[in-house]
Amino acid sequence: MAITKTKSNTYRLRLYYPQDVQDILKVPSKLYEKTFKTKKEAKEAEIDFYISIRDTRENKEKNAFELGGEALFKDFYNDIWLDAYTSGLTSTNVNPPTNVTVRNTKDVFRLHILPMFGKYTLNYLNGNKSFVLQLMTKKAKEYANFKTLRSYVNSIFDWAEELEYIERNKLEKSLKRIKATKKNQLKKARKDEDQYLSFEQLQEWLATVYEDYQNDILSFQDYVLFQTTFFLSDRKSETYAIKWKNINFDQSQILIAKALDKFSNEKNTKGNKATIFHIPKELKILLQDWQIQQKEELNQLGIEQTPEQLVFTYMDRKGNINQPLHTDYLNYRMKSIERRNKHLTHATPHKLRHTGATLARQSGTSLEQISEALTHSDTNITKTYVNTPNVIKMPVGEIAYRKLTGGNSGGSNDGNNKKDASQNELRNA
Repeated sequence: MAITKTKSNTYRLRLYYPQDVQDILKVPSKLYEKTFKTKKEAKEAEIDFYISIRDTRENKEKNAFELGGEALFKDFYNDIWLDAYTSGLTSTNVNPPTNVTVRNTKDVFRLHILPMFGKYTLNYLNGNKSFVLQLMTKKAKEYANFKTLRSYVNSIFDWAEELEYIERNKLEKSLKRIKATKKNQLKKARKDEDQYLSFEQLQEWLATVYEDYQNDILSFQDYVLFQTTFFLSDRKSETYAIKWKNINFDQSQILIAKALDKFSNEKNTKGNKATIFHIPKELKILLQDWQIQQKEELNQLGIEQTPEQLVFTYMDRKGNINQPLHTDYLNYRMKSIERRNKHLTHATPHKLRHTGATLARQSGTSLEQISEALTHSDTNITKTYVNTPNVIKMPVGEIAYRKLTGGNSGGSNDGNNKKDASQNELRNA
């Protein structure tokens, strides 16, 4: 019998998927099993099961638009959700996602989400929380950017609800309970001192980069690129987007208002900010010399150096010259320097940004000043870049003590009488 009464006075429904339906739905088990509070609920579920079997056989040739909740997850993603997402319909953001974001989203689905859920129907997933939670919990232990993955899965079912493919998204509340296990483990294992270079480690990097340049191992452009990114402590994508028109040598200023995306297309900076940086004299000399050298090199190629010319370019693998830098260009250069110089502490362009912020803080610069220099929206973001303990110049206990003693230190130079008086004051307090 399909329905049996349990010892706890509930009713268990146990049914088997026919082989052809199992092949279509790709269910993990032949057995469908669920427990209900009343026999009536179990009987209704049994009827729904057989109706679902019939509909599956009839609808196997239909597309996602016709199938509704019986559409496969992968078909709903490809046929319906993706176009809506690209148009910005699935989000409350004012602007639709950029091409880079869309590309990254497709990668997340291709590599992580579709292998988990692609072969199941929306109704099956939406009605089997335990199955979805099992797969997602496992993924959270493997994939650090789990929160992004979870938001996309929720977006699929929210959009299916919006279009009335399903009655409601039953997974959202349960998915929120899953912790980003992998990310939390990495965060615990990461040491603050590994996120920035100490003064000594930075000195080794600066000396080695200069030595590689002097020995013609590093080109002059790459040397200036490294120094520019270091001195400004900006994002590498912002350094890549600097044009000669953005540099005012008379005022010793650089305007950072644009960045390059993953595909080397120009975009606004993070937070849509335009910031003017002071150019240190050491960097100013390097940039002036590089402008002269670049002009000569471009002239040899029949290219005029204009104010719109990017300060830093390269020749891509196809032989195209004067191209915007590849997104990982500086990373590759720094990796090659590390390979040649094993004594160097591992560093990346982003670590240089952490280094500038942390060492500035250790040198007494206020968090507000550092936040402004990093072009952050607020100091809460800046705190993640300053990987050093807060320095308290005077503990609050000492402040109270100085107030009680009228500012005297209570040391031996004040005489024993003053020392005894201070101790009496503390006791009386």
